[in-house]
Amino acid sequence: MSVGTRRARSGARRAVVVATAAALLAGCADFSGSEAAPFTGPPTGQVTTTKPSGPARPSAAPKAPGPCIDQDANVLATCLTEPTDLIPTDAFEHAYVAERGGTIMYTTTDLPNREVLRVGVDASGDGGLTAIALSPSYDQDRLFYAYVSTPTDNRVVRVTPGDDPKVILAGIPKGATGNAGSLLFSGRDLIVATGNAGDANAARDPGSLAGKVLLLPSPGTVSPVRPKVLATDGGVRQSLCGTPGGPLFIADQGLTQDRLRVLTPNAPASVVWSWPERPGLAGCAVVPGGVFVSESRAGKVEMLKLPDGPTAADGEPIQVLDRAKYGVFGRLAIGPKDAPQGVTTNKPQPQAPTDDRVVLIPMPNGESTATDD
Repeated sequence: MSVGTRRARSGARRAVVVATAAALLAGCADFSGSEAAPFTGPPTGQVTTTKPSGPARPSAAPKAPGPCIDQDANVLATCLTEPTDLIPTDAFEHAYVAERGGTIMYTTTDLPNREVLRVGVDASGDGGLTAIALSPSYDQDRLFYAYVSTPTDNRVVRVTPGDDPKVILAGIPKGATGNAGSLLFSGRDLIVATGNAGDANAARDPGSLAGKVLLLPSPGTVSPVRPKVLATDGGVRQSLCGTPGGPLFIADQGLTQDRLRVLTPNAPASVVWSWPERPGLAGCAVVPGGVFVSESRAGKVEMLKLPDGPTAADGEPIQVLDRAKYGVFGRLAIGPKDAPQGVTTNKPQPQAPTDDRVVLIPMPNGESTATDD
């Protein structure tokens, strides 16, 4: 049972959908106000249509021995350095993983991790490479979108292996904290969640890109991107999750409480659940009938059941994991067969039980997702 949790009531404070437009010229953002339309498109999943060879779910058979091989069937990859985000493919053994230092790795359970590309970042504070997304046409263009920190700002770029990054959105405020972002495609449009750069006032300011959830229509580098603001008042860290045709959820580390918020078509963001004890929501993943959340300070993974729709939780969150088995989890994602996966963030933690890896998250009833059909 989560101490101090409470269900958000219908009168709970909603994130206000406000107006801004950012036109980029020579790396600078120019703000002007206009009423932004609410979220209207379903988010698409992060699963690439490329199908590397491999079974439909991980095998419980012993793995080949090696220095970066964990015999736990739920551990899909290890020997990672400060992973910040992941994109599972449609085979359990493979994933793209972002590392805070600027590297995107391709992981395979029984093989060494392979570097796909590297971008220059400023990893001071909690910045660096903090989010990745695949282009909706990744199978053709091989484009990655990335949320990165520079010495002067946070920004969204796109990049292919062997090429230089191209700026999509610059001028997102940078601070000592609150620099991590999150990315998710909705059709051809990119949804971007920004941290508040350590400034709660900036998160409420319609003239600032800090602490917002933004929609970038068909992002490119030829013409300026004009983002629509979907939600404001974001905390030091926001993480996005959703499923094709479903609502968009925002796991948010707020100033006075952590929140799971939801965006449904033609409505502003509303609070599904709040945690006054501020356990450090770090990631979320949507499964049929619920949402998994990871908690970096509390060291837990929990599930909120949502049997009657995305705006009302059924009872308090159910604890799925604590830090004893795999350590602390950061970002979560959904892999094949609606199975949640997560990256651990143990290397900064003293006396961590494990180093950093990709782990298959069990269901709350204890049923393993690591056995063959």
